[in-house]
Amino acid sequence: MASAAVSPARSTPPSGSPSRTVVSSGARALALEGIFQALAQGLGEAYLGAFALLLGAGGLALGLVATLPTAAASLAQVMTRGARAVIGDARALVARAWSAQAIGYASLGLCALLPPPWPVPALCALALVAWGCGGIAVPAWTALVSGVVPKGRHGWFFGLRGAVQQIGVLTAIVLGGLILSWRTSKGEESLGFVIIFIMAGLARASGTLLIGSVRDPGVAAAVPRRARGRGFGPPRASAKVRRLAVYLWGLHFATYVSSPFFVPYMLRDLHLSYALVGVLVAVPAIVKMLTLRIWGRLADRLGPGPVLRTTGWLVVAVPGLWLLSKSPWWILTAQAYSGFVWGAFELAQASAILQATRGGERLVAQFNGVDGFVLIAGSLLGGAVVNLVSARGGSGYLAAMALSTLLRALPATALLWRVRGLGKPAWSHLKMPLRLWAIRPTRGISLTAEEFSLRHSSETPPRP
Repeated sequence: MASAAVSPARSTPPSGSPSRTVVSSGARALALEGIFQALAQGLGEAYLGAFALLLGAGGLALGLVATLPTAAASLAQVMTRGARAVIGDARALVARAWSAQAIGYASLGLCALLPPPWPVPALCALALVAWGCGGIAVPAWTALVSGVVPKGRHGWFFGLRGAVQQIGVLTAIVLGGLILSWRTSKGEESLGFVIIFIMAGLARASGTLLIGSVRDPGVAAAVPRRARGRGFGPPRASAKVRRLAVYLWGLHFATYVSSPFFVPYMLRDLHLSYALVGVLVAVPAIVKMLTLRIWGRLADRLGPGPVLRTTGWLVVAVPGLWLLSKSPWWILTAQAYSGFVWGAFELAQASAILQATRGGERLVAQFNGVDGFVLIAGSLLGGAVVNLVSARGGSGYLAAMALSTLLRALPATALLWRVRGLGKPAWSHLKMPLRLWAIRPTRGISLTAEEFSLRHSSETPPRP
């Protein structure tokens, strides 16, 4: 799946069990809240690197700022168990975390008012808090949905939520670019960022208010039990799990060597407008949404293993395509290719982690934690390369893309062929719930398996 983490989840009901359960207003509210979550994430994250560039961030800072949202959300989930033990009620934890996140989103634009050298450090701190609060809320949100949405309606729920999220994130990316282009044409570029970050905060606050309409007395006591197991380390983790984890960590490390620098490259080196950058970032998201069902049918027929091993090689070339031409039309083609291959890889990755870990909550949580550090390490290496090459008069952004291409080939060569034992699962990939996890320049929407797919993998989702 995406470079981001995968969270444990509960699956949809067994095949052949008809679902006529009445859907409550709370279930509808949880599903429709997805559009506010997508708007907040799209407005808050898609242009975070561009704002850091405006504030004067160098290569290392750009890498850190662009990586913090995903890394913070991954690392924060390790803290969720303690937070649930203190607060107890899942809805209360979600509301508090999202309220803090809304304040964090809305405060991002204020960094432009600070005197040097404080704007970039303040932006990093606010991003860490804002997206960390979102990560803490993920397992609690899962518990809330588990108590509100009947098992027989999980397919309906995630289908509706996924649809409104897709609409929301595409609207956010394009709208953000238009607002920034509009204010930049008026000589008020900083004000454009202030506007979109305030809009992100308002969207997150709206979702929080919607959660307040959810009523479920049974959720309050649903504090997660202490999980057993020791994660990916021996002796509990199988060789299959270790191979898959090491391969994915290697790929994610290589991916984030270049991922933070595509938007700065388009703005600084190619001098593209914010509106055009927004369109180019939206292209892979659109392609991914149009082709996901095709990849789902292929994964149903072959299993996730062959799809993962094939697309694992195809994603190697993504940053290398940017080295061939500076034409916006060529970049558009490269973005379409990226959305096509990353969509397949993300789907196969989600299914592979589900099978390899058997939905083990502790295994997945520890994978997320290590992955967070891997993403930061990759972005810092890419930032160091950008600074070094730029200081010598070259294009640091293109150098990071070239290095990322080479580094992606290493885990593919060494480990990808060894990722075995992933046969056809009992569920259909067309019904596997997916969560909007991040907004990435060359992948658009970064998807990860919804918690319900992983927590109880013995419950088989229905085939269409």
